Parts: sequence; structure tokens; C-alpha cells
Amino acid sequence: MTSLPHITVLMGTRNGAAHLRQQLASLAAQEHTRWSLWISDDGSTDATWAHIRTFAKDQPNPIVLLRGPQQGMSANYLGLLCHPDLPSGPVAFADQDDLWLPHHLSRGLTALNQSASPTAGQVYSAHRLVWRNGQPPHTLRWRSPERAGFRNALVECQTPGSGLILDRRAVALARRVGRVDVPFWDWWLALLLTGAGAGMLQDARPGLFYRAHADNHLGPRAGLRAALWRLNRLRDGSYRTWACQNMAMLEPHIAHLTPANQDILRHALSLAPGPRMRRLSAYRQWRRDRLALWLTA
Repeated sequence: MTSLPHITVLMGTRNGAAHLRQQLASLAAQEHTRWSLWISDDGSTDATWAHIRTFAKDQPNPIVLLRGPQQGMSANYLGLLCHPDLPSGPVAFADQDDLWLPHHLSRGLTALNQSASPTAGQVYSAHRLVWRNGQPPHTLRWRSPERAGFRNALVECQTPGSGLILDRRAVALARRVGRVDVPFWDWWLALLLTGAGAGMLQDARPGLFYRAHADNHLGPRAGLRAALWRLNRLRDGSYRTWACQNMAMLEPHIAHLTPANQDILRHALSLAPGPRMRRLSAYRQWRRDRLALWLTA
């Protein structure tokens, strides 16, 4: 593993004491040992800080603990990514309550190193297993590479932030654009980087456990409850608002996109929100999701 580069792991925390120690232990157990951990804590009132400090005492790798802006999860993660003192090189994103499998960093860095990097860089996304207490793990629906890309990123995020790894070029591009006010930081990065022509590497081998529990920040992510949660966000207009806000925030940075994707964005912005969502609904991954967006647009 010595040939693989150093990587900075970025973790946002907030009242994560119930699950944080196990996630930190899974980071310490990584096969790739050349990492540092930057944590931005967004106002925890539980034992989160104590767990991090205890972990740092016994850990030879550098641990940097910062106070977050307390303006939401997106501001917390994008603030970390755009911190002026962040070391150069690739970064990996970690949720406070996931569990990484030991090969996650080594497999991701190997995939990035073995692929020719476009000017806009590359993004590695590992498959995730959902783990609920007392139930056997199961896989999330697999994403179709044929439907991945900028048009798809305009209407949904198929690269969840937990476990996402960006190479140095993708990191540099995101930092040049800087911190923006968007609903979801991982959706924003997927939109910006696919628009700029970054390579998207999807690994079918699981790299982490997504732990489903009652305190998940964005509600349930799998099963019937998750489907109902997403449907309600479509019905109450939240989803359309999020997507349109993403596009509005991307417009000032349109010069970073490929010429073809600049045209796509301009055309989308020329439409009213309802017709825009109906037109773009064709690019969602799953048939039922395409129909749901079209009907609620």
C-alpha cells in the first residue's frame, strides 16, 4: 500500500456519540495507513468531542478537530473541503455513523490511480450495504452507469457523500469554485464534477456499511419508509426547490463546465420550474422515479 498517496479524510459531526467510536475504529483499521483525519463538529452537545479526543490520543495519524459554522450539513462539509489549510491531494468523505470496510481507502485509491484522469479529475464511489440493528445487511439499488452523467445529476444525486473519494484534480476544481449555499453538499459535488467532465468510477464491491437508524440526518434511506419520504418531498415541492437551487448556484460557475453541458444547463434554466422538471425527469435512474417526478412536476 506504500505506493498509494496520502489521503485526507473529511468528516462532519454533530451529536454523533452513539455511533462515532465504531466509525473511527473502522478508519483506524484501514489497510491503507497513509491518511489524516479532519473533523468539523457542528455544535455537538453530547460526548462527540470526548470520543474524538480519546481516539486522537492513541492514533499516530494526524487528527485535526475544527468547530463548524453551524449553518447546516452542506456548509459544514464544503467548509472543510475549502479550508485554506487543507493538505493537497485526494480526499475521502466520511459520515459519523457509517462503518468502513478495511479495503475502502486502498481500493478507492487504486481505482483512481489506475484510470487516466480527465482535466476535471475523477470521483470514486463504492457500493454501500445497509445495516439496521438486528437485521442482516442488504444492498442498496445498483446505479446504472448508462444513466449516470450531468443530466442525471441535475435531478438526483446518485453518488452519496459517505465514502466518496475525489482525486487531487477533482478536489482542486471544487476548491476553486469554493463554498456555495446549496441544500446537499454531495449532490452539489456530483453536479459540478459531472458537468465539468470528471470521470465517475462506480465500484460494485461494497466498501462500507450505511447504518440506518432513527437519527439519520436526512430521514430513512432504504425500504418503504425511505420511498414514502422521497415521495412526500416530491409532493410538497421540496425536491423541485432543491434541484432548481442547485442549477441557480451552478450558473455563475458555468465556465467550469464542458461546452455541451453549458448548453444543457442554459436550456434547463430557460424553462419554468415545472416544465424544467418534466423535461429532466427522463434522466432519473429508475422508471418509477422518472414517473413520480413527471407527475409531481
